[in-house]
Amino acid sequence: MTPTSERYSVVLGQGDVASLRAKLQGVLIVQADDGYEEARRVWNGMIDRRPAAIVRAAGVADVLAALRFGREHDLRIAVRAGGHNVAGNGTVDGGIVIDLSPMKTVRVDPAAGRVQVGPGVTLGELDRETQAFGLAVPAGVFSPTGVAGLTLGGGLGWLTRRYGLSIDNLISADVVTADGRLVRASEDEEAELFWGIRGGGGNFGIVTSFEFRAHTLGPTVLAGAVLYRRPRWADALRFYADWAPWASRRAHHNHLIHHPAAVIAPRRASR
Repeated sequence: MTPTSERYSVVLGQGDVASLRAKLQGVLIVQADDGYEEARRVWNGMIDRRPAAIVRAAGVADVLAALRFGREHDLRIAVRAGGHNVAGNGTVDGGIVIDLSPMKTVRVDPAAGRVQVGPGVTLGELDRETQAFGLAVPAGVFSPTGVAGLTLGGGLGWLTRRYGLSIDNLISADVVTADGRLVRASEDEEAELFWGIRGGGGNFGIVTSFEFRAHTLGPTVLAGAVLYRRPRWADALRFYADWAPWASRRAHHNHLIHHPAAVIAPRRASR
């Protein structure tokens, strides 16, 4: 490896690249490859970083191989799941990106009310699978958001008032630790790690599978907005302040949004 710029850009040797490619079922993309410019982009266009390598992991074995490679070559490691993180934590200059977006398995167990979710799944993809069984997992509000990043950060969304945060409905997770072990974290196994990943962010390991509790909901829900013209703003705000603490847990009330013509008051929705 030789540094090529002050931006921590790194060029891997051909032998290193060939060795890593041979260990992967997924795809390895380096700076000389066609498609590198597209592969390095993240959702936030203001983030402009150039990793030395991007591993588009097909499964846990690829994650382990990429992690081991990064440690052996002293590369900084970033993990990308849905890719929606606004701060750009899913990429890194001169390091290796372990891209989990191809890992999109969703397995619903309607009888048990549980859902196994791969780290590359987005909220829209999760909803599509669970709604086929009239179920929903509490998640966020924007369909392209990744389940992994949302959950590891807490998971606030339409169903929070009734069913809690995403982390409140997380039953277990498969986690690759920094030393390359695959462990199952739950209240009964690796309990401290389970506590850490439930809202503590993404620095406790690489989550390769999430197990959630699902709830009966839909497919038809009531959603909408109540609009008040300027002369009624004060009345609407007073009503909202009185109503919100006592509203049914079935009613999601979004934040009041001010704009020149109206106040958008209580909204009921399930996603």
